[in-house]
Amino acid sequence: MPKGLIKPAHRVRGTRRTGVTAVVACALILTGAAGAHAAPTSYEAGIALTSSSAYPAPGQPVEPAPSPSAEQTTTVEKAEGDLRVATLHANLTAESLDGLVASLATGNDPRARVLAETVQLNDPDVLLLTGVSFDENHQIAQALQQHFHIGQNNQSGVDYPYYFTAPTNSGMDSGADLDRDGVIGGPTDAIGYGTYPGQYGMIVFSKHPILESEIRTFQNFLWRDMPSSSMPAERYSELEQSVMRLAETTLWDVPVLPEGSDEPLHVIANSVATPPVAEEIDVDRGNDKRRMIADYFSGRGSYIYDDDGRTGPLSPDAEYVVVGQPASKQGTLGDEEDLSVLLDSGLVQDPAPEAVTEAPLSARPGGTAMTDETATRAVSGGHDVRASFILPSWGLEISESGVFWPSEGEVGYRLVDPYSTSNPADRLVWVDLEP
Repeated sequence: MPKGLIKPAHRVRGTRRTGVTAVVACALILTGAAGAHAAPTSYEAGIALTSSSAYPAPGQPVEPAPSPSAEQTTTVEKAEGDLRVATLHANLTAESLDGLVASLATGNDPRARVLAETVQLNDPDVLLLTGVSFDENHQIAQALQQHFHIGQNNQSGVDYPYYFTAPTNSGMDSGADLDRDGVIGGPTDAIGYGTYPGQYGMIVFSKHPILESEIRTFQNFLWRDMPSSSMPAERYSELEQSVMRLAETTLWDVPVLPEGSDEPLHVIANSVATPPVAEEIDVDRGNDKRRMIADYFSGRGSYIYDDDGRTGPLSPDAEYVVVGQPASKQGTLGDEEDLSVLLDSGLVQDPAPEAVTEAPLSARPGGTAMTDETATRAVSGGHDVRASFILPSWGLEISESGVFWPSEGEVGYRLVDPYSTSNPADRLVWVDLEP
């Protein structure tokens, strides 16, 4: 394993280290991951901003921001030396990939600026965004990197010199009639639900070096290669079984090397992309994927192969966090989705982060008043649910954790109001790990 801080290469399989204070529009060489090709980004720092957005210009306030007080505490200052890991289902996608890229390139996309202000208020060291479209030239990741750097609504910017992103199965054409509607094509015939390739993907941002040569991705792992697979062989032809992958989006192991540490923290990142109406087969697929994740960190996954052809599970002495969305719509599909394979493994801890606020549940934006303090997603017309998780390995020391869920009158309320079209339905969740 590498010792201490290392000088990272600038391009490996979608990982990039960039100087966010400089113009991000340099033409940089990209190698590795399938679907990623060398091309200059269209994002440029200092590009003219539109005036129609709720944000008049970068760094300018939208509304008078209340001064934090004991009664308005919605974030927690990280202890010196701790590593804050956070995740948020950003739902930063669009009907057109080109349209999303163009909107972000203006620097004034309201969803991106809400996202940036949320990140700046919580200041994670490692951030996994799920539900973000993937583009092969990484213009979306670079645009968000720049948004984080520019202070929003009087907040201080956050620099993430390292990030990793890679292709996803979402929207990838299968060439088969997977939904059995008699027509080949469309979002429900894709390997993972989506109207275009890359519609639902992930990005890992980090203040600390990402060990590029040790990254493992599992996008191509076939569902039928899962031991005791729940894949209904009677439903799928041999050809369909040969293309049906286990992950609806993808699954990554991204090692991050915290400052002063000799060994990396493995960020086991996962997300979902299921049809609006999930079927039993979607639930079975999700259960098998969670079993594979558990096998990976428990050392039982000798059958696991990654996209580079390497086989086997994570090293038994590795430290890791399982981050993201382990279930498709946790809390809305009932008991069919089994999380116990992760939560009851004895190898991960569930800190069950709760909202950092003094306001009662009934006063907070979201669903029904009698929801749960750990809820991370607002469900229209129903109870808010816990959909995003951070599960550290059992040997890691947890000092703090929380969900960013302020109430009206508290700092950041505007960013979590689910009735705003600029806000994601989900809330950022974080865990602080001691060195």
